[in-house]
Amino acid sequence: MPKQTNHQPIHQAAKDLTEHPAEPPDHSGQSGGAGRSGVTVGELIRPARPAMIVTGLLTALGALMSIVPFEALRNMAAIWLGETSPEGWRSSLWIWAAIAAVALFASQALYLVGLGITHLAEARLRHHLRRQVVEAISSLPLGRVAQIPHGTIRKMVCDDTTSIHTLVAHVPGDATNAVVMAAAGAAYLLWTDWRLACALLGLWVLTLGGISLALAGMSDITERFGVAQTALAAATVEMLEGIKEIKGFQATDASRTRFSRARTEFSELSYEWVSRSGKAISAMTAVLRPSTVFATVALLAVLFTSQGWTPLSATLPFFLVALGLPEGLMILVGLMQHMYESRMAAQATADLLSLPPMPEGTHDDGEGPAPGRVDVEDVTFSYEAGSPVLQGLSFTAEPGSVTALVGPSGGGKSTLARLIARFYDVDAGAVRISGVDVREVTFPWLLSRVAVVLQDVALAHESVHDNIALGRPDATREQVEAAARAACIHERITRLPHGYDTILGEEGGFLSGGERQRVTLARAYLQDAPVLVLDEATAQADPASERDIHQALSRLAAGRTVIIIAHRLSTIRDADQILVVDAGRITERGTHEELLAAGGRYAAMWRSQDLSEETDAAALTAQIDRLRAESAGQEEE
Repeated sequence: MPKQTNHQPIHQAAKDLTEHPAEPPDHSGQSGGAGRSGVTVGELIRPARPAMIVTGLLTALGALMSIVPFEALRNMAAIWLGETSPEGWRSSLWIWAAIAAVALFASQALYLVGLGITHLAEARLRHHLRRQVVEAISSLPLGRVAQIPHGTIRKMVCDDTTSIHTLVAHVPGDATNAVVMAAAGAAYLLWTDWRLACALLGLWVLTLGGISLALAGMSDITERFGVAQTALAAATVEMLEGIKEIKGFQATDASRTRFSRARTEFSELSYEWVSRSGKAISAMTAVLRPSTVFATVALLAVLFTSQGWTPLSATLPFFLVALGLPEGLMILVGLMQHMYESRMAAQATADLLSLPPMPEGTHDDGEGPAPGRVDVEDVTFSYEAGSPVLQGLSFTAEPGSVTALVGPSGGGKSTLARLIARFYDVDAGAVRISGVDVREVTFPWLLSRVAVVLQDVALAHESVHDNIALGRPDATREQVEAAARAACIHERITRLPHGYDTILGEEGGFLSGGERQRVTLARAYLQDAPVLVLDEATAQADPASERDIHQALSRLAAGRTVIIIAHRLSTIRDADQILVVDAGRITERGTHEELLAAGGRYAAMWRSQDLSEETDAAALTAQIDRLRAESAGQEEE
């Protein structure tokens, strides 16, 4: 498998995968290869849209009602100053005070109710999106998932769905409130005294217009800043995941990790963004701060009242309302930044959900015409267009037989094993299990027929019982324990703090590589599939564990069609057929004796390995003799 780069953001990975889908050809019985239609951010948040609309309307109504208390105070001031002589209820200060209190309460109540509605809708949406993301990732071919960095996937599941919180929970209420209050406040000031309002608003427009010109052209750097922020988050996660390797190889942060490059790029963009926008933002903040606004209103009020242009009571709303207008504007500016980040996160999720899933077939009846047989027919496969990993490869594994795949690293053995389990789809040819094309069957049918044990052991952060019962969640404790005994891991499990209920990775539930390998063997044993695929099943084992694993494998393989990838040729000398896979082709095939007699690549590999094992044994014997001699010498002294 070619090395995958892990630096591209999810939206770029999604774009590449969508443009190069590498869909398999159509087959009868398949459900079709049509992928998901392109998902937009709007479609992503559609389930929450009714709640967002309701919140927007409630907030807008509340914002309009928030102007009523200011009008009530203006009327109360006019009565106090004797500027007007109203009749009836309009002359009562208590009625105006009551109107102000009721309007203020109603305004806040409408805002809080709307906020509660969108928060509940966002919580449901977040749960829904996380399920969708996990299902989308699960439905993608493994090859496509491999192109997305693990850190990015984790960020998408855990962080990006949370980032959408602002877009759904706060934008409808806070943005509407800021915009409507600003518009309503400005309209109210114009209605109260249009000349004074024009003078005040005109000064703001001129000042803020000049600042906006200074901020023009910042969209490019803002977008690059967001991309760099995402890359830094993903790199941080991946660095933490690989911290053991970094420490083990004494790798420096500056020269060996992607985290350092992402951090440097983020820091440079942060400096550029601050240097270009800092002065303009500082000027905007200075103009809109309450003390500046108050001073401006006071100077204009003195000017207009002294000239007799405006009654004194009319200036009161300007001191009250004008102070709140910049605050709403600043809230809106800050909210826009959060909106951008939230939209970026939503777009990444939408891009992932737009990727076409691996199509599922419809066949789920019976065993098929050839139970237990594996047919690989003229298979061609490539991870990247123009670079085939397998070319016209064919073989048949008969029921109950053992087929061994050997050859140099990078020859295509592991790829072939994964094609049999349909981790990928072939470019040409076909893989058949029990006589049925794997692209024509349902995933549960395939899971019940093929068990896979890979060299890269993958155990969930769950109990030992749940890890073994992964392929059969309805299995009883007795069945799980029987599988563990067959895999020679039962005794080790019973020594864990809580036995089969121990959470792996916690509470002392730590297993060695060989022990984890045996847990996966127990999982495969419990699955009881007629076809067993083993990819370097002893790769993680120490010598003691290797013996147990071989014992477990002999039990597991009994009566099954076994396809095994082996590095140590001594472990597969009794295989029914041995296939030498080199450069994506089968260059030799036969039994151990037949291949040795042929004197080809396999014979050379056997001689090389046999000599290497003899050399290692001789070196080990010499080392033991030397240590014994040194120990005897120390005792004589």
